[in-house]
Amino acid sequence: MKLEDVENKKVLFQSFFEWLFDDNRIKDKSITLFDEVDLSLASSYSDCNIYYPKQIKDFFETSAMKRLGRIGQLGSATSVYPNSYHTRLEHSKGVYNRKLEEFFYKFQEPEWKEYIETHNLKLYLIAELIKMGGHDIGHLPRSHAFEDQVCHKRGIHEIIGQRLMLENKEIQDVYNSISPCLTDIMHELYEKNILNFKEHDESSFDVDRLDFLNRDGLYLGFKTELPTLNYKSVCVNVDDNDIPIENPDQSISLNNNGKKFIDVYDFSSLPIIEKALSLRDFRYKNVYVQKNNQAFEGGISNFVQAFLSSKSECGSYLRKYLQVLQTQKVENLDLEDFMNFDDITLYSELLDIAEHHENANVRDLSTLLIPSMSTFLTSLYSYLGIYNKTQTYSEYDKNFLRRIKGLIQSDNPLSNKLRDENYISNNIIFLPEDTPFLDSTEKQLITTYDWSICSYKKKEPIYVASESGKVFELSKHPNRQYNWDTKKIPIHYSYVYIPYLRFNGVSEDLIQRLQLFYGENSCNIEKEKAHPDVNMQPLQVGHNIEDCFLEL
Repeated sequence: MKLEDVENKKVLFQSFFEWLFDDNRIKDKSITLFDEVDLSLASSYSDCNIYYPKQIKDFFETSAMKRLGRIGQLGSATSVYPNSYHTRLEHSKGVYNRKLEEFFYKFQEPEWKEYIETHNLKLYLIAELIKMGGHDIGHLPRSHAFEDQVCHKRGIHEIIGQRLMLENKEIQDVYNSISPCLTDIMHELYEKNILNFKEHDESSFDVDRLDFLNRDGLYLGFKTELPTLNYKSVCVNVDDNDIPIENPDQSISLNNNGKKFIDVYDFSSLPIIEKALSLRDFRYKNVYVQKNNQAFEGGISNFVQAFLSSKSECGSYLRKYLQVLQTQKVENLDLEDFMNFDDITLYSELLDIAEHHENANVRDLSTLLIPSMSTFLTSLYSYLGIYNKTQTYSEYDKNFLRRIKGLIQSDNPLSNKLRDENYISNNIIFLPEDTPFLDSTEKQLITTYDWSICSYKKKEPIYVASESGKVFELSKHPNRQYNWDTKKIPIHYSYVYIPYLRFNGVSEDLIQRLQLFYGENSCNIEKEKAHPDVNMQPLQVGHNIEDCFLEL
């Protein structure tokens, strides 16, 4: 059975959840399913809804999860792809749904059901569904960019996320409302690899990547279909590192008698797995770390350095919180303060700085972190839920919206800069590997980005059966399309931000020479060459995004 072909998934998931919550440790075993349309499923599913029981819906309704609805999924990519306005919350629900689909396919196997029941693992499945729904709960505004350029440590969102999932009182109350045992089980999931969950949650081919490749593709304008795949759990000798595995044991025993279990995809899954891995390579190169997008993100470190070294009364909240992020260990961050820091808060502070800071170069650096007007408004339309006519707003949001209205109606310098589609590109210059003209001090003002894209890591092995049933690790599979041992894509960019050069005293003569020699090859916004086949504009033709804000 393929869930894509089912006309009404609700009946199937009702049965699954009734089985899952039938446990004597669970307080409320009754199942009331809620549904929500997921646009990323619309092109390939007969029923494009996500379903969750009230017990899990309560988790998505917590303040910590709602905060993700105010954080964009692709950060600065909206500057290149204006319709990529989807949020971390939307993606998080999609990852939850992927994990639900994975469990539902296993639910069809009598031996799996029997194993779960015999070993009292139902609460682990519930905890895993919630854990994956909250996998991005610790993200800072602008996603990974703040980690890299403010905290200088990628992955802190995972530390903050784990703390929220295990310490936040509202979330703990949700756990306790389901079962008094669930908090301890959630701790255990973070410490141990139960039922090979990590191989499907944090690996080369996992539910997180499957969702964001599908979902990002939709909002980028390209139809992408990567289905959830079923797998078989098989036993092998612990010291058996030779591939192929000729006769794996088709049981799912856990670490007994010198054996371990691995999860194996069938032969028909091979092209889908390789498609997902190759698509990830392509997206990183052409979207996620594409040179223009990376240049927009790279401006964060320049802005932070200039802003924190200057004095001004504006942006006081951001100044204080940037100093906290740079000086405090992640383990000591105040989680309540963290909950107040989202894209809306960041943009509010950036607007304040861009309009009122005493230093013109700091104003310009702040402006470079705000997308152009129409793109900016499209993002806010999503993050603030303006499409929802019954939406209510806090006083903070009302004041922010008044500010946005004023910006739309104004003819001041900031409004004009945001309306200038070339403002960002005119202020960033890409440089060759060895740039003349610059002395050693000036070369320190160059921002560089170096990375190697490698979507398949052998330390996170994927096992796929051959037509004859032998099991191969992907890089050794006889029918693989790519050589995964060598498939790596190096990325390198060097660029400077003109306001940052001016802030650091670089002469106008030198800036003009750089523009003359390298400006033509600079940050011209170019989208992917293919013609988009999906239009994700949030409004119907003939409607103006500015009018939506003016009518509020």
